This record gives sequence, structure tokens and C-alpha cells, in this order.
Amino acid sequence: MSISVKKLLGYVWASPVTAAGLLYAGTFHVLGWYRWQGRVEDGLVWRTSSKLPGWLSKLWKNWAGHAIGNIIVLNCDPSKKPLALQHELVHVRQCMRLGIFQPIIYVISSVGVYLGCESSHPYWTNPFEIDARRTVGQIVDVEGALKRIKEKNALHD
Repeated sequence: MSISVKKLLGYVWASPVTAAGLLYAGTFHVLGWYRWQGRVEDGLVWRTSSKLPGWLSKLWKNWAGHAIGNIIVLNCDPSKKPLALQHELVHVRQCMRLGIFQPIIYVISSVGVYLGCESSHPYWTNPFEIDARRTVGQIVDVEGALKRIKEKNALHD
């Protein structure tokens, strides 16, 4: 198995963020809250377990997954929701291109949307999220879709 120089540099570039994600996922794995699923492409994948404490279960309630460097944690079965895993793999590739700057730019983008874009949501309009949703074929304009659904429902009330 040969690895390209570009891929190797991506792993190295993402390694500080991946180390933080590994510390987090590894700790939660030892506590029994996350289960190791395996490696998928460039991602090291964990899945939430049924042993999540209430406070953590509440945090995961409306969240399918997240990526920290090359670490992915899913709150769903990837065989039943493959787009969730594919979406998080896009974030892994983003981090392999941007390294330590990926989470920094992600946060700055969300803050910029929050402060400057009154019709937008800092998560749904974050360019990293838009890129991931666009790549896997998910709805890109989530706020617009929700607005249209609410308007349609209001007409039928």
C-alpha cells in the first residue's frame, strides 16, 4: 500500500487537530460513551453508545455527527444514514487541506455570519457546512427551505 506525498502531508498538516480529536474521542471511548467503528477513507470513526450520560445525550439530540481533524464521531448508524458519514469525511478532507487553520476559519466564519447576516444561521450558513452538504447532495439553503416550509404550512392553517 503506497501513500501519496500529498496525502501524507495532509495527515501531518491535520495532525494537531486530529490529536485533539483523538484525545476527546479516546477519553469518551474509555468511559464507554463512544464505540470504535473503524477507519473509513481518511477518517477514524467512532459512534455514540447507549451508555451516554443524560447531559451528553441531550447535546447529541439533533446532531448526526462531527469531525475533529481525522476523527469522526457519529450519532447514527452509517449504514442507515450514509450521507452523515460522507458529510463528515468532507470535513476531514477540509482539515487535511487547511490544517490547524480549519477550526479557526470555521469559528471565524460562524461568528461573521452571526454578527453580519441577519437572515442566516451561523451553523447552516457556515461555508464549511455548505461545502459538505453540497458535496454529498444534501440541502444547501437550509434556512430558505425551512422558511418556505413554514410559509406553506401557514397558508394551510
